[in-house]
Amino acid sequence: MKNKTALFALAVIVALTAAGTAWVYPRLPATLVTHWGVHSAPNGTMGRAWGAWLPVGLMVFITALLWTVPYIDPRRQNYKAFRPLYNLFVVGMAIFMAYVQALSLAWNLGYRFSITRGLSPALGLLFIGLAALLRAARPNWFVGIRTPWTLSSPTVWHKTHQWGAWVFLLAGVVMLAGVVWEPALWLGVGFVVVSAVGLVAYSALAYEREQHSPTPPQND
Repeated sequence: MKNKTALFALAVIVALTAAGTAWVYPRLPATLVTHWGVHSAPNGTMGRAWGAWLPVGLMVFITALLWTVPYIDPRRQNYKAFRPLYNLFVVGMAIFMAYVQALSLAWNLGYRFSITRGLSPALGLLFIGLAALLRAARPNWFVGIRTPWTLSSPTVWHKTHQWGAWVFLLAGVVMLAGVVWEPALWLGVGFVVVSAVGLVAYSALAYEREQHSPTPPQND
């Protein structure tokens, strides 16, 4: 996705989310449910103004931050190799946040459904998108699996991110199953958390192997 197209899409998504929030705001209760537990039971609330508009503010902040990253990263030149996919991911993140806001507003307007099942397809697709981004990402300081070892070796970066892409892809597919079996969402999240530790360890081991591998002979 080209930069101008992505920027336009982000502006439209944020504007529609803000407009939708403003449209339903008068019909929202004075106290909004803003957090749900593992079994979709409400366990956190906020006042109407904060509950309705804080997600919109976070959406603006996060999308603006993600958009700025390629311009401030010391390794900004590496983004050229995956910038179209990065732009697509940022737009996908904005759509994800807009979708979560829609779920929250719908619940507080009186519609009852399983938040877990509602989140499962969105989170699943988000992690699948992350998998594609990890596979394409080149060494940088903000996007990807950034350990001292991946940032010190392009080869270790590549190997770790190829494995990481499979981890996120599998987690995303598992999360999609949460639409019909709610525990699948939390299994997917747990798989990512556990695998993250494994990926860090793998990057360290791969770096050590690289440092101790025989130096290829030089041709005269």
